[in-house]
Amino acid sequence: MARWQGLSRRTKSGSRLKKHHEKRKAELGRPEAQTIIGEPRVKKIRTRGGNEKFRAYRLDYCNLSDPNTGKSEKVRILDVESNPSNKEYTRRKVMTKGALIRTEKGYAIITNRPGQEGFISAIPTQIDVDATQQRTISAKKKKRQTLQRKRVGSTSGTQKKTTTKKPELKPATKPKVEAPKKEAPAKKPATPKPKTEAAADEVPTVTVDKEIVVAYKGKNYKFDKKITIKDLKEKKAPKIVKDKVAEAREFKSWS
Repeated sequence: MARWQGLSRRTKSGSRLKKHHEKRKAELGRPEAQTIIGEPRVKKIRTRGGNEKFRAYRLDYCNLSDPNTGKSEKVRILDVESNPSNKEYTRRKVMTKGALIRTEKGYAIITNRPGQEGFISAIPTQIDVDATQQRTISAKKKKRQTLQRKRVGSTSGTQKKTTTKKPELKPATKPKVEAPKKEAPAKKPATPKPKTEAAADEVPTVTVDKEIVVAYKGKNYKFDKKITIKDLKEKKAPKIVKDKVAEAREFKSWS
């Protein structure tokens, strides 16, 4: 089947484009080379405008160039470790641009297109291939385990096994022996406390100075307090203080 390399008939958003011309022979594509390791086999192809392409079908060497030192040398290819463009290419050991290969000097990555240029250029790399392979193997194992769990869950849902549970034998327990209760001693009747008369300090003592200012103290008061005659007239003092002041000043009432 022929390969067409013309423009797409739809835009990026998905709308359909009007066809302004039919397919042209210049838009015809060729099958890929799929270069593998083996005895070198390169074919020359004439392209548009009289130009030439060199299609490599088999190669067993590469031009390894070190960008740090600027030196390059011809090195034999031993194996293809991986090809990120296609898993099928990794299995079949197909070499394309970006593939990881193993050479006599170590691991390297292909930097050109062997199917278009007829040779392989590569640069050395210090990738840990063993670690990457272990990661892929562990990922495959996890995927396989999840699939097995799903299958087991689906089968257990359709086919339920009927199992009879055996009665569990409980060990014999010794009867609890209650200890004799001790009788509580009889409580003595509470003796009422004798009532004590109010102390003399609880009643506030009032003193009147020359400026007609009242000061009173008492056990139930937390601080000394001074009251003027004006406060007494405005009824801002306790009654007991008023009575004491009346006795001291010989007043009969505070109206």
